[in-house]
Amino acid sequence: MVGDEESGTGPAAAGPDLAETQRGLRDQPDLAEVDSFLAEVGERRPEVEDAAALAARAVAGDTRAREELIERFLPLVVSLARSYRVEGLEFADLVQEGVLGLLRALARYDPERGTPFGPFATWWVRQALQEARSDFMRPLRIPPKALRQLARLKSEHDRIYACEERRPTLDELAAKANVDVAQAEALLRADARVRSLSEPLADTEGEIGLLGDLLADPLSVEDFERVLDAVAGEQLHALLRRLSERERDIVAARLGLDGRQPEALAEVGARYGLSAERVRQLEERALAKLRHAAASPA
Repeated sequence: MVGDEESGTGPAAAGPDLAETQRGLRDQPDLAEVDSFLAEVGERRPEVEDAAALAARAVAGDTRAREELIERFLPLVVSLARSYRVEGLEFADLVQEGVLGLLRALARYDPERGTPFGPFATWWVRQALQEARSDFMRPLRIPPKALRQLARLKSEHDRIYACEERRPTLDELAAKANVDVAQAEALLRADARVRSLSEPLADTEGEIGLLGDLLADPLSVEDFERVLDAVAGEQLHALLRRLSERERDIVAARLGLDGRQPEALAEVGARYGLSAERVRQLEERALAKLRHAAASPA
């Protein structure tokens, strides 16, 4: 790899402030003029040969050399940006991101290493264009490192499918791409196509409705009643804890709580060695305690 964006290594002083340059690129008086200019620039042949000396002067603080370097690489940026076009993303904005990638490359370029500036800058421009397109197409932004992992996963998927005519498993993809299985699952989920609630759905017999109409409503009456029952059950168990163990068992048996079948007074009495009348009295006393506890503030 020719650079490391996360580490930020290299001469940080090179090049203008990226935010200032970004504002300058956006402040164009006429979008039609920008499109015309980009079309004209795109016809030029990229001049990236022997750019190392020019880049070294730019890194040293030569403003004119930096401007000349940007002008020389602009046709390359426009040419690369064409392959990253996507519907809805302005081409001028895409070129702007490519220029910012060029400036990042210049900020990290170390002439003393003897690396050709052309391939070095091309890598950074491509990364900037890839990030711009990914951020535009996905609802969640994926960091550069994760994008590279996702690219490896897709590459391995395509290779296995092409060679073996089958879809690889998640574990197999993660192992081939040297990515943790949980990370691979999260990346593939983040890369999934966003679906609109107004998307029409169809089966073999034709359209069956919109996606949003077919999704379960968590606020539906049935689910709402289930929630109420659960809350009421929790409150009832809290009240039952105020009774003695025998009183709790009698109430639960008589009312059929906790999934039990309701029992008759005689059945409960036989278990405790009591008469049916005595069980009725204990039940009445327990229910009176519950009514009092429910009416009292917590």
